[in-house]
Amino acid sequence: MVKKQCCCPITGIVIGVIVVVISLIVEFVIVPYVFKENLELNNSSMQYNNWYRPEVPISMQWYIFNLTNADDVVNHGAKPSFVQLGPYTYREYRWKTHLKWDSDKGTVRYKNLRWWVFEPNKSAGSEDDLIWSINLPLVTVAESLRYESLLIQEGFALFAKLNSEGLYRKYTMKELIWGYHDPMMTAAMSLLPDMFYTDFVGVYAGKNYTDDGVWTVSTGEKDITTVGQTVAYNGTKYLNFWSSQYANMVNGTDGTVGKPGITKDEQFYMFVPDLCRSLYGVYSEEEKTSEGITLYRFSPDANEMKNATGNPDNAGFCTPPGNCLLGDGMMNLTVCQMLDHFNIPVMASLPHFLYADPRYLEKVEGLHPVESEHKTDIALEPRTGIVMRVAKRLQINMYLRAVEYIDFMKDAPEMVFPVAWLNESAVIDGQNQDVFLSLMQLMNVANILCYVMYALGGLSMIGCSAYLTCYCVKTKSSGTGEREPLLGSQKSGGSLSVPVKEQSEEET
Repeated sequence: MVKKQCCCPITGIVIGVIVVVISLIVEFVIVPYVFKENLELNNSSMQYNNWYRPEVPISMQWYIFNLTNADDVVNHGAKPSFVQLGPYTYREYRWKTHLKWDSDKGTVRYKNLRWWVFEPNKSAGSEDDLIWSINLPLVTVAESLRYESLLIQEGFALFAKLNSEGLYRKYTMKELIWGYHDPMMTAAMSLLPDMFYTDFVGVYAGKNYTDDGVWTVSTGEKDITTVGQTVAYNGTKYLNFWSSQYANMVNGTDGTVGKPGITKDEQFYMFVPDLCRSLYGVYSEEEKTSEGITLYRFSPDANEMKNATGNPDNAGFCTPPGNCLLGDGMMNLTVCQMLDHFNIPVMASLPHFLYADPRYLEKVEGLHPVESEHKTDIALEPRTGIVMRVAKRLQINMYLRAVEYIDFMKDAPEMVFPVAWLNESAVIDGQNQDVFLSLMQLMNVANILCYVMYALGGLSMIGCSAYLTCYCVKTKSSGTGEREPLLGSQKSGGSLSVPVKEQSEEET
């Protein structure tokens, strides 16, 4: 009887322990394993296809600043006035090529081939739209020769006068962005082929159907929290454009992969080859999708956009070193953007000079920064790090100032001249979202099952332990009175009696 009464609760405790152990294994071994298998970069994971050859539609929208008063600016010193044209929408394609896997290091090296196809039905104009803007090659060469000998300067001034259209010129939209054969550069190539080896000029000239360098990134095999993180770019962990180690560091992903398990206190780093630097975003807000998925949104940090005075870490980006005269919200890319042997005086900012020093906006008319329309914004699911929506926005500007040795640049205003801005965006589509939702639902069910099993196992152990405790206390308090006699008993006195055989007279 005692054995039966003890056996059942002990069995219940054992079962409870087993259930809890199974729950722990599911939560801390099986679930992380499934996550890792689906998130790391290998040809059998859920994330791989969208990384290798993205099926999610990627759009690049160009908005062009059309100068409406070029004559007044040149002849009367009027403030440049702009009208924004666009969007001119392109479908962007990305294919990873030349993949080389290194399982020992947990990395993959590749080239990222990109090309763009114009989508007229999603655009507010055609590629043949006419646009007035700054003379890109003229300003580039004139600025590069600023500190050359007087002989070289005067020679170029004469050359520019004969072959250039002036400080401002008319383009088609396609010419301005994707390039055109410039008459001045064509003539320069024939006279000085060692200095001028191309006449094809444009904001994105030569980028279509090309790769953006050699990337080496973590596959997440060794540590899933590092998946997609850039280990090296063009074979090095550091760039050589800037004057500090911090500025030259290659950090973050390409913006299409996030860190699994990212928290609100962390920074989301991206490496952007077109800007020759890494950038980071900070948590801005939480949102929920229509399917109930919680997303974290990351946007540029105001501190990151400050100049060296407001943020000493940015001193390494000053160009030339020590020349930190740019205001907040402006990035000088002159050292890393080239036209032939000449550095292009390119300045990058957020669209419409968002977050920039007010002096840049005061020099122009027609620009109106709106945070919701012009800031970069990335929304990702924090547990998996999967990017659900991204909008990377960037404005291309030219630094302009007077050039004394060229007649039509002597009175040029010192300003940052806005040329165009782009919005590179993607939203996870239905098919890929369904795959992602299936994974999330599986993980949610597994987590709920774990909690149920924790509860059942815990209740089983607590209930059975309580029963055993009560039983033992009750047994102890009743002493031996409730036990059955081992050798029998007498009802009258309760004393033990042992029957003795009487001896007969014959035996005695």
